[in-house]
Amino acid sequence: MVRFSVSKIYLGQDWLLIVIAFIAVTTVLGHLQIDRSYYKGREVSFNFSEYSYSVSAKWKINPESADKDVYVLGDIKTGSLYFNYVKYVAVLLVMFLSFKEFQKIMTSVKEVKTFEQDTIRSFRSIGKYIFIYFLLTSYHSMTFKLGGYSGTSISLSPLIFVLLAFIMAEIFKEGRLLKEENDLTI
Repeated sequence: MVRFSVSKIYLGQDWLLIVIAFIAVTTVLGHLQIDRSYYKGREVSFNFSEYSYSVSAKWKINPESADKDVYVLGDIKTGSLYFNYVKYVAVLLVMFLSFKEFQKIMTSVKEVKTFEQDTIRSFRSIGKYIFIYFLLTSYHSMTFKLGGYSGTSISLSPLIFVLLAFIMAEIFKEGRLLKEENDLTI
């Protein structure tokens, strides 16, 4: 008989979504390398979160040409394509590792081992992974045959989550010290 808990099913679906996103990004990269003409009319847009500070620059070889003729997915340069592919795969990997650490925390809570050193390490790891995510997603760059785009977008949300993860690690560390002190008095 096989039993599944709700938390494992939920986290398993998140991992599945990350794997599906990785497959989708890799498929688009492969298809773009095989048939660039398919993407000739597909314009690339640059939109960022409204809770961020952004600095960006667009440039064109011919200033009179329209954006829909310059910033086209089919005209993206190969180096830029691979740079962005590696960046987004790294983002997916960091998300996967964060979910794995979160699953460790949920398991420790479920097994009533909440104030163990592993839980504290997991919170710190999640904080580090979110900071890496912040670094990976803060810089954007694409070069096309007739122009390019580069920008920096600093979002406050990941930084707040990093701070919360490290605060939770300290809270659980204090809880562990109180638990050890309580165990010694009994």
